[in-house]
Amino acid sequence: MCTKNAIRFDGYKLSLRRRAVLLVCLLVVCLLTACSGIVSTRPARVTDLQWPPKPYQARIKWVQSIADYNDAGIAKGFWKKVAEFFTGPDTRRIVRPYGVLCDGQDRLFIADPGAGVVHMMDRKKGRYVVIGDKDTRLKTPIGLAQDERGYLYISDSTNDMVYRYDIDRETLTPFVHRSLSRPTGIAYNKVNKLLYVVETTACRVTAFDQDGVERFHFGSQGETLAQFNRPTDIMVDAKGQVYVTDPLNYRIKMFAPEGVFVSQFGVAGDAPGDLNKPKGIAVDSAGNVYVCDALQDAVQIFDRQGHLLMTFGSQGERDGEFWMPSGISIDYRNRIYVSDTYNRRIQVFRYISGEEPENGDDQEDEQNSAR
Repeated sequence: MCTKNAIRFDGYKLSLRRRAVLLVCLLVVCLLTACSGIVSTRPARVTDLQWPPKPYQARIKWVQSIADYNDAGIAKGFWKKVAEFFTGPDTRRIVRPYGVLCDGQDRLFIADPGAGVVHMMDRKKGRYVVIGDKDTRLKTPIGLAQDERGYLYISDSTNDMVYRYDIDRETLTPFVHRSLSRPTGIAYNKVNKLLYVVETTACRVTAFDQDGVERFHFGSQGETLAQFNRPTDIMVDAKGQVYVTDPLNYRIKMFAPEGVFVSQFGVAGDAPGDLNKPKGIAVDSAGNVYVCDALQDAVQIFDRQGHLLMTFGSQGERDGEFWMPSGISIDYRNRIYVSDTYNRRIQVFRYISGEEPENGDDQEDEQNSAR
């Protein structure tokens, strides 16, 4: 009799526990539902910033700033909200960005040496992934590149290594077979299938095949045409021509895919068209060359011959202003992504070619600005 009652009593206790768990779950769901219904009081950020300023026809328009995955339009899923109810919200933000890359699938990658990670914001799938904070840890990620197979390449200037990240498997592995001399900028050349790595302290650029085997290198320390003084950033245009920023020689240098010097432009100074501390470099669909000047707090746009076309940005913290811009990338839609390093954000702009209508993407731009 006592045994039977004990069994019943235990069963009653078990039932109470189940009910308590169910009640907690229901409370969590109610709280999350209530929170999701709250309307943000943050004012919509609709802007008409453009360069050159009105009444001139716009060539560059400001789109938005991204300081975390929320700004990128990535919403939290249900289970993410449940987890954060118990562990606290994920408040991870961009700390000190440098390299930036947006690929053809609308995935935004941000190398963040301040946090020692790479942020991946997949805006189509609504995913946010932090690369390099698990088994294979990054220390100072600087440069980003991607090949046609979708692999992401990351340079780490402290680890003296370039890593390859498999996005589907979420695995990060060393790519090259030797230690590098402070690798910084990297760029993939679709013409010859080679990855170019800037070795800053060696004052050279080294090309690797897709197996991580070194094929050749070019450059040495000096001031002549084919020499560098602490090169930093690099990019490759659609024709395979290689552009390298040579900041302490105040030059932008161009090379053929095999490393033969082609031309250069730039002069030291702080006037428009001069180079003070050139860092990130990119080329748009029209062949215009964009250079981040960290000390002028601006992005300067040149033609292929190095003639200044225009400048956008100035020193400050507001929309369209910079505090030591560093990395830059231009995607297939002519969206310009600039690492605004000490403002801890990525600023997004749009290049408007002479052939497209000025207000072609204005509706999308306003939606992005209001996020």
